[in-house]
Amino acid sequence: MRGWRIGKIAGIIIEINYTWLIIFGLFFVSLSTEWFPEAHPELPSIYHWIAGLGATVLLFVSVLLHELAHCLVGQRSGIEVSRITLFVFGGIAQMKSEPTEPLAELKMAAAGPVTSLLLAMLFGFLWGVFGALSGWDLAAESMKYLAFANGMLAAFNLVPAFPLDGGRVLRSIIWHLTGNLRRSTQIATTLGQFFGFVLMGAGFWQLLTGALVPGIWFLALGWLLASAAQGSYQRMEMEHVLGDVPVWSLMSAPVVTLPAAMTIQQAVDQYFMRLRHGAFPVVDAQDNLVGMLSLSQVKQQDQQQWLALQVRQLMEPLDTDQMTIRPDTEAVQAMMKMAQSDRGRLLVTDAAGELVGIISKTDILNLIRIKAGLRV
Repeated sequence: MRGWRIGKIAGIIIEINYTWLIIFGLFFVSLSTEWFPEAHPELPSIYHWIAGLGATVLLFVSVLLHELAHCLVGQRSGIEVSRITLFVFGGIAQMKSEPTEPLAELKMAAAGPVTSLLLAMLFGFLWGVFGALSGWDLAAESMKYLAFANGMLAAFNLVPAFPLDGGRVLRSIIWHLTGNLRRSTQIATTLGQFFGFVLMGAGFWQLLTGALVPGIWFLALGWLLASAAQGSYQRMEMEHVLGDVPVWSLMSAPVVTLPAAMTIQQAVDQYFMRLRHGAFPVVDAQDNLVGMLSLSQVKQQDQQQWLALQVRQLMEPLDTDQMTIRPDTEAVQAMMKMAQSDRGRLLVTDAAGELVGIISKTDILNLIRIKAGLRV
């Protein structure tokens, strides 16, 4: 889930997905028109809106700190995290690899709820401080709300339902006791799906009783949790089937490339129509890799412009972090990278950055189907 990049902390990209604007607005309006006016109706409404904005910003700073705690602890255990994305249901950290031993996962999973609990205690302390001061009523009410919100965030995440933090803690404990990561994941994700269905059931009940907004919220959250749990287990199964198969054994080579100076019409006639590939790497006059042109990018352009446009004008410029992978990398890592960047293929480059092949999601899925069919 990609979004707008707003900064970078400890090498981790911080992004905001467009759906985050929805929940930010909902919290802002709710606090400004309900929470603070009900607590202090004697104050002018402008004060309620200012307090609402401040509390909403601090709430999402708290969510970011929760996710950042996961990432920083994970980095100390050798787990690389590429980005944190804030979206409608909170935040998600995108890991380039999973923990390789139970203790690392336990530490990483526990870091988020512990951070939220510490923040709840901090805001609770500030609630008491501001409450004892004359004229700081709204500040005290803001701290009260933030203490409550962080406490609820910690409590919800401690539910033993994967992929919530509590589910990861549970998986790490079972993993430690049994030594079987696959079985541990199956148990934790089953609980995650069950909890997701419980939330969806609660959502349906809310709708039947006329509570429209809470009902939709519970339904969406339950569906997301159940889907994420199922996806996590499918990913584990994929890793089990693929094993340690390297990218070089699945990639297509040699690779047909498009000249950057070629027109779109020539690219369609000489490459897309003849070779029937969904995308082609693009090289400049010196044969340096500079990007990739996909069929979907061509289709978005008016056909009457194909003769006037060059490949370099439509291609996606090369982003080595998102678009390339090394040949000795495990295929499962390539699959994860494609999922994180929402791509159907990756360019395979050597240590010098030279293009040596291309691997697609179809290449990996074909191997999975064959191994599953042969039960090997």
